[in-house]
Amino acid sequence: MKDSQKLSVYFIGDKTLFLIPLYQRNYAWQRKHCERLFDDLKKVNKNHINSHFFGSIVSVRAKEVNDDLLIIDGQQRITTISLLILAAIHCVKAGEMKCGMPDGDIDEYLTDQKNKYLRAKYHQGDRTIKLRPIDNDIKAYDAVFNDDEEAISQYEKSGIVINYRLFCTLIKNNDLTFKDLIEAIECLVIIDIRLDSSDNPQLIFESLNSCGKDLEEADKVRNYLLMSLTADIQEDYYRKYWSKIERNTDMEPTMFIRDYLTVKRKTISSINELYFDFKRYDEENQFERRDLLEDMLKYSYFYRKASGKDYNEGHSSSVDKKFKQLSYIGSMVCMPFYLAFLNYAQEQNLPDSEVYNVLDVVENYWARRIMCGYPANVMAKSFALLHSDVMRIVKQHQQRDIPLTVPYAEVLKFIFLRKQGNAVFPEDTEVQEEFQVRNVYRMPLDYRCFLFERLENKDHKEANDNLVEHIKDGTYSFEHIMPQTLTAQWKQELGPDFERIHEQYLHTFANLTLTAYNSNYGNHSFAEKKEGYQDREGKQIYGFKDSNFKLSNYLKQVNHWGEEEIKERGNKLLQDFLYLWPMIQTAYVPLEQDLDDVSFDDDDVELTGRKIQKFSYRGEEHEVATWKAMTVEVCKLIYQENPTAVQYLSQMDDCFHVEEAKGRTKIADDCYVWTAASTKSLCSVLELLFKEANIEKSQLEFHLIPQRDNVIEDGGDQE
Repeated sequence: MKDSQKLSVYFIGDKTLFLIPLYQRNYAWQRKHCERLFDDLKKVNKNHINSHFFGSIVSVRAKEVNDDLLIIDGQQRITTISLLILAAIHCVKAGEMKCGMPDGDIDEYLTDQKNKYLRAKYHQGDRTIKLRPIDNDIKAYDAVFNDDEEAISQYEKSGIVINYRLFCTLIKNNDLTFKDLIEAIECLVIIDIRLDSSDNPQLIFESLNSCGKDLEEADKVRNYLLMSLTADIQEDYYRKYWSKIERNTDMEPTMFIRDYLTVKRKTISSINELYFDFKRYDEENQFERRDLLEDMLKYSYFYRKASGKDYNEGHSSSVDKKFKQLSYIGSMVCMPFYLAFLNYAQEQNLPDSEVYNVLDVVENYWARRIMCGYPANVMAKSFALLHSDVMRIVKQHQQRDIPLTVPYAEVLKFIFLRKQGNAVFPEDTEVQEEFQVRNVYRMPLDYRCFLFERLENKDHKEANDNLVEHIKDGTYSFEHIMPQTLTAQWKQELGPDFERIHEQYLHTFANLTLTAYNSNYGNHSFAEKKEGYQDREGKQIYGFKDSNFKLSNYLKQVNHWGEEEIKERGNKLLQDFLYLWPMIQTAYVPLEQDLDDVSFDDDDVELTGRKIQKFSYRGEEHEVATWKAMTVEVCKLIYQENPTAVQYLSQMDDCFHVEEAKGRTKIADDCYVWTAASTKSLCSVLELLFKEANIEKSQLEFHLIPQRDNVIEDGGDQE
């Protein structure tokens, strides 16, 4: 194994080919990876950085008799650098990039760099192009190498061609010279790992990609935050901040960092991109390290509280107990809201009673949605923006100098009651219908534990605070009163309609309770389950009449278990459910507005049939008369700040195009957007653009004519 070295040194070798083994995957770098590399090279050039780590390259001699290298790991980086240099050379020749050398030296300089990085001019075989990709990529790469536009056009769907064209676009839209770019590439440093020819390349490749534990995203963030500091400051900041952040997050800070970023950026990062999103957030805001770590530490305490970890039986506040109860749900999609709200509550010095009321509304929303079978994944985005939705209303009152006379919880209720579709707040009628028939065993275990804990304990002062823990460790379990397998005695007790009754009620709330005797009860008769009995070994098995579970109180009062009793118990439990989680009403009365303000990030608002009068992008208002005009204007604004994104989409020929045609509207030269579409489709076009340009949808807001003033014409959507 060699030590670290410059990438430019690795490429030196007039006789050496880089051979990509056939078992390797196709070239697969995505646009975001290429843009990240290009941005890094711009920073290297601008900030005069001497070295920038570019990863490792693992290779082995292909044969003992020549210098060719079989690239075991690193083909993506080698291929990408080759494509970037090719794009730059071709752009210089086309007059789209300055060379940075005197006119008389340009051709010689370009040839030298092409020979250095891209050719093996003295290679003994037929091929002198240094890189030999796998069969699926080689024709596309050779077409790009030879600048053969006709051949290139045959491989437009190839990642090779897509990223080559992307680099051409990036180069055209930046002022780097070719010389600047080459000098930046010369600053890239790699770890060069050369294997012995006796090693099995396939086994080496498998071991490199399957053994060991990759760095967690939080590890990368920690290294990013601390490694640039002096040794003394590293140790100081680690002890003051990072170690405490780890403790507050149970030594698993990755998910905390994602939720922290969600609060700050108003968009949810994927785990795989978390480090890069964090780095981008820090670079865009240019935080002092201490300030950023202090802020993260503050939010980590909120994270600990919201995880229910601050609850201490008999010594905790009502808020901590409520967070403990909410933690039983087992989902973390609410966490960005909890973090943002707790920070606001601290800043505004809200009393515990008001914080509790807010959490009670959230719990109500959860319980009703669980009962009605609504999916949890659709809530992630809603909760990511929920605090911002409340703050938007607060801001409206401030701007119009009208006091907001109701507490936070009332505004929150107003927002929940406006939600539609899969994000709806279920009404009583839906809850009542679902409660009687809901198959409890189709719920995730966490949901079951949450609902049964609350139905059992309610708000009793003598509540069993360890109930869920005992369910999960097997001490307690869910008991089917009417058993899963009917004996002859049970069939007789249920009557001639026993099959329907068994199928209809078996897994419902009405037929379930909690017990520590689940394995003993089995399919014993109801009388035995109620009164108790002695097992075959003479051990006393206590029945429902001796149970301490309040959920079994009704069972102590009846001597028979049939459809009538099941229905009656189901109704009693339903009343308990509605007592715990009643249908909400809000005391908040919205302001009379000249226009309805709707964020592009708000998926709960139906835009079909609505008329737009203005839009705001990055806080600046623009007047428009139609949705088509809004779409075109937004595209033009994004083109001004990020032409690469629009040009890239235009080349993909999907919603955006390079040629004029019917139904398309011009954005810029060689850039057209499809606008012969409904309001919903136009918004989908913008979603595609926002995603490619890495712009948060919350940066766009629509100002709509209030619905009461709308006249919806035949044909549905309006321009």
